[in-house]
Order: sequence, then structure tokens, then C-alpha cells
Amino acid sequence: MNTVSRVLTGKTKGMRAGSAEKMERILQLAREMNYTPNKAAQVMRTSRSFQIGLIAHELYNPYTGRTLGMVNEELSHFGYSMLLRLVEETDPDWKGVLRDFSQNLMDGVLNHHPFLGGGELESNLRDLPCYTFDRSPEFSPAMDNREGGVLLGLQHLKGLGHDRIAIISGYGPASREPRRISAYKAFFASHSIVPPEEWMMTPGWRYEDGESAVENFLKSGCTACLAGNDLLGVGLCTGLRMKGFEVPKDFSIVSMDDTILSRMNRPQLTTVRPPFRALIRLTVKSLIDRIEGRKPSPFELLMPELVIRESSGPRTER
Repeated sequence: MNTVSRVLTGKTKGMRAGSAEKMERILQLAREMNYTPNKAAQVMRTSRSFQIGLIAHELYNPYTGRTLGMVNEELSHFGYSMLLRLVEETDPDWKGVLRDFSQNLMDGVLNHHPFLGGGELESNLRDLPCYTFDRSPEFSPAMDNREGGVLLGLQHLKGLGHDRIAIISGYGPASREPRRISAYKAFFASHSIVPPEEWMMTPGWRYEDGESAVENFLKSGCTACLAGNDLLGVGLCTGLRMKGFEVPKDFSIVSMDDTILSRMNRPQLTTVRPPFRALIRLTVKSLIDRIEGRKPSPFELLMPELVIRESSGPRTER
């Protein structure tokens, strides 16, 4: 019976070479019987569930869906599975949500929710190792240099002759200004310019927010716009097209994220591509290292890249 248990749990190291035929026979019988390990028994035996909780906000944005898919892939490389919990930003009982979620069989938690801070997460999940995805050096093992990405997009547009460049972004946590807006202001400050308030629009992160921002964008007098994500970029392009304008003939658009939407849009969007795979790999590996008692790697700040497509072109006189 001990031999069967060792084979079915994969603990065959040290078994005699002559046992190979017996091991194969046990595995064959297990396949024929559709045997699967008992999860509860594994947890009791090892005090580990090999399951990681992931807290997210929504699945509306293709950026979120792609991120979660990659997280699941990376976890599987380490023999872990993912348990997803979606939490609306309007949920009034954060502590209750976290407390209930922590009752699941999990070895750690990854936070991908834009309005749930790393400190709040750690204070309510004291017994579980946790990291917040791409948020701050204090709570994230790696980050996308989003400020650098904003700089790439704005430099590209300025190099095409656009001096009046707007930005459309979503809002951030109430306690701080969105990183994209802060970087936008810093870019213009480096050119001794204070951009007017009407150049900066923060209606939200959804497609319809981009489409509805067209009126304000046109009133701003800007000839180009940096969109904070692809949903906003596609929405803005659509709204301009509905009013009879052409991109990039009349206005140039650069977005951020490089999701499938940037290539589906017509024209295809020039966009800033985050270092998705490296960012996710480092975050997942650092969490697994903490869980398994290894020292996590030092913090890394990763640089995105500009992908030039059809939606950005030289400024033309209008």
C-alpha cells in the first residue's frame, strides 16, 4: 500500500530500479480507474493546497483577461492552480470580502484589483503571503515603468510635430493622482509648459468613456491624444470617426497596453506595450519563493516599448 501511495503522489525518488515495471502498472491502473488525488487529503498531509488566490476587479478589459491567463500559465509551471475572486469597486465591505476569501484553501494571494492597496491586503490577510500586481516597490516584486511608457508615447507624438497633446485616462485611488497623469504633467514640465486642465480628461477606463470624451477633446484644440488604455483609444477613434474625422489625417492617437483591440481597430493603434510576460513571471515566482521559504529576488522596474502602427502621423494644418 505504501508503494501505491508513493507512486500516485509522485514521490518515487529513491525507489529501486527494479520497481519500474510495478510503478508503470500502478499508473496504468490509476488511468483506467480515472483516479485523481484527493485534494483535502493532500492538504492535511502537506499543510499546502498548491492553490493561489487572485483578486481582480473585472473581466471587461482584455488587458485583465490576458493578465489572468498568463498568471494561470505561470502558476501551472510551479504546480499551482488559481482561485479567482472578482470584487466590485463599489463593494462597501472590503474587510468582509477579504476575510471570506481567506477562508478558502490557499497558500498565497495575488492582488490585481486597482483600488485595493497592498497595505490593506496584507493587514487583512496576515496569515497568507501576498503581493499586489504592478503597484509599488513596497508591495510588488516588479513593476511596469508606466511613467516611462507615457514618456515614450508623448515623445513620439511630439516628434511628429504635435505640440498640443491631450491625455484621456481613468481615475486612480482617491488618495493619489493616476500615474499616467502625473507622468504627463512631468513631461510638459520638462518643456517648461503647464498643460491646461482641459487637456487632461479622466472619465473612466471603459470604451464608452473614450467615445464620450470626443466633445471635450475637440474643444481642447489638441491635435493628438495619449489614451490610457486600448479601450479608451478605440472609443476615442470611434467617436472621432462618427463625427466625420479621420485618424491620423485629422488627429493622431497613441494608446497604452497593446491588447488585441489595438490591432482590431481601424486604423490599427500605435500603442505602448508593457512587458507582460516578464512582469507576470517575476510576480508569480516571487510569491512562490515566499511560500516555499526562499528569498525573493530583488525588485525590478521593467521598461515598456512603443509599437508604431497606423493611428499616429505628422501634424497637419486644420
